[in-house]
Parts: sequence; structure tokens; C-alpha cells
Amino acid sequence: MDRLKNKVAVVTGAADGIGLAIAQAFVEEGATVVMADINEEKCKKEAQKLSEEGNAQNVLCDVGNSTDVQKLIEGTITGFGAIDILVNNAAIAVSGCVSEMPEDDWDLVMNTNLKSVYRTIKSTLPHMIKQKSGSIINISSAQAFRSWDDWTAYAAAKGGMTSMTNQLAGQFGNENVRFNTISPGAILTPMAEVRAKSEGPEFLEMSIKNNPMLRMGEPGEVAMTAVFLASDEACYLTGENIVIDGGLTSLPGHSNKSKNY
Repeated sequence: MDRLKNKVAVVTGAADGIGLAIAQAFVEEGATVVMADINEEKCKKEAQKLSEEGNAQNVLCDVGNSTDVQKLIEGTITGFGAIDILVNNAAIAVSGCVSEMPEDDWDLVMNTNLKSVYRTIKSTLPHMIKQKSGSIINISSAQAFRSWDDWTAYAAAKGGMTSMTNQLAGQFGNENVRFNTISPGAILTPMAEVRAKSEGPEFLEMSIKNNPMLRMGEPGEVAMTAVFLASDEACYLTGENIVIDGGLTSLPGHSNKSKNY
């Protein structure tokens, strides 16, 4: 259980869902984890729980705000002397037909889901280059590779993140800084549960129906891949996108109007 022993990790969107599962797995593997989230109360509560078995602390951070992100990274360096792992997980889900979606909604998705990744990497990368090591893991989505009605902004942001990751892997491999993405499919997270309440039980039913394994994934199933990518076991792995979707994207099509995630 020491695959990440002595490593310092920053995880955004860590108050619940996939981010929380990653933070939990990292702590269990011996890492010091800085959990960042805009939901300060929930994040603090979860960090306190994790502190009972390891080292975790919470930081209030709006990834859509450059000042917040800079404070997060500088505070981690000041407090722990390094950042070995960065997980960009924070995201929002805003749907809308591209011909009708307000520009403000589009900009909100891009700022939160894509530009935030630029912000964290911009602040973190110089420290990783200086220490000649680092693993940056960006949580993309299977949505970047498939079409679901009215999710153009979300897909564009996640697709941009995947392309950005590939480009950076090629540029900074000689600095021993690795960049990889994880693209989850339909995962049973609080975000999915909120959508089920607003869109009805059909949302979850179609998410299951469209999956070869006939179930939704669990956050912990994504977290264990993040542990591998963060560990020295993956020291020669960079520029990759690992899809965790139960075979969803292997199917030739999906039920129209399913709007899985």
C-alpha cells in the first residue's frame, strides 16, 4: 500500500465523485494529498476523514479563477516542498444545443473544464521541471470521442484537454514530466445523480442500456487507474489516454436521445 509513498499530490474537484475517490486511493497508497474544491465545507469534511488514515488537507479553490489556482499551487509548494502529482478533475456539466446555447454558458464550460487545466499546469509545471519529475493526470471523458445530443461544449472542452495532454507529453518528456488522460464513461457520481433527478430515471436506465457491461462504473474504478499513472510503475508511460467505460465506446452506436453523461 505504499505505491505513492513520499509523493505530494494535488487533486481538483476532490470533494466528491471521481476526485474524492482518487484522493482516497492516493492517501491509501501513502501520498500526501491536497484536496481542492469550490465546496469548502464538503471538502474539509472529507479531508478530515482521510486524515485519520493518512495525510490530507483541503483548500478552497475555484479552478475558474487564476488567483485561486496560483494560491493552491504556491501554498502546496510552500507547505510540502514539491508537487509530484497533479490531477485535473474539476468540471461542470452544462448542456445545450449549439445553435441555442447562450455564449455565457459556453464560456463557463470552457473556463471551468479546459482553461482551468491550463491554469494548474502553468503554475505547476515549472516546479516539476525543476525537480525533473512529475505526473500530470487530466480527467477527460468518453464524451470527447462520441456524440450525444446537446453536449457540444462539454465534449469540446474534454477533447481539447485530451489534445493538450498529448502535445505537452511530447514537449516535456525530456524533462521527465509525464502527461496522461483518463476518459471515464458513464460513472455513478453525484453529478450523474443530479442529472437523474432533473432528467428522470431514464437517464440512468439509458446509461446502463448503452453499456456492454450493462452497468455504470464506480468512481473507485477510475481512481485505481489514476494510482497507476501517478506511480513509478508508469514511469515510461506518457501521452496516453486510458478509456474506462465498460466498453461503451467500442459499440458502433447508441440509443439516440440517451444523453448518457
